Amino acid sequence: MGAPVGELVSLDHLVVEWVQDIRWGPLTAIFVLASAWWVKGLVFAAVGGLRDVANRTLLPSAGLAAVAAFGVASVATGLIKGAVERERPFQADPGIEALAAPSGYSFPSAHTSTAFAAAMAVAVVCPRLRWPALGLAALIGASRMYMGVHYGIDVAAGAVLGVGIGAACGWLVVRGARALPARALGAS
Repeated sequence: MGAPVGELVSLDHLVVEWVQDIRWGPLTAIFVLASAWWVKGLVFAAVGGLRDVANRTLLPSAGLAAVAAFGVASVATGLIKGAVERERPFQADPGIEALAAPSGYSFPSAHTSTAFAAAMAVAVVCPRLRWPALGLAALIGASRMYMGVHYGIDVAAGAVLGVGIGAACGWLVVRGARALPARALGAS
């Protein structure tokens, strides 16, 4: 491992240790909730679906984009995890206390990639929801470091992967929906 990469990995370990030192009861409750399995994708699909229902669209474009992006990000993340095989912080350092003990590899964060993918897809289809969706995705990513189950690099890589996949899925859904009547799109 080269010097810059080694320094980055050392910094990543220091950040995980620092996060351990700032844990606080009320903040822990927020991050545990944000890290729940159902938040990372179902919330975004539901928000997109509710937007579609509220706009009385025939094609549930925002919900469809979120579900598609979630699925693609999940598969892509799994493939990368299998290729990289990075241990989770609590596995690599017994001094790290994880608030959950998921199995599998650490890089990239699947919670983060799927959350950002679904959030970005909703943001592309419905720009008014951009900042709340991406803010929730960022909270989910931060929760994974707070919980002691991911390094910062895992979360950053998951966010970049998710944003790319979400933007592509959202764009494809919007482009495909343009061929339909305006009522089906529910243009906002």
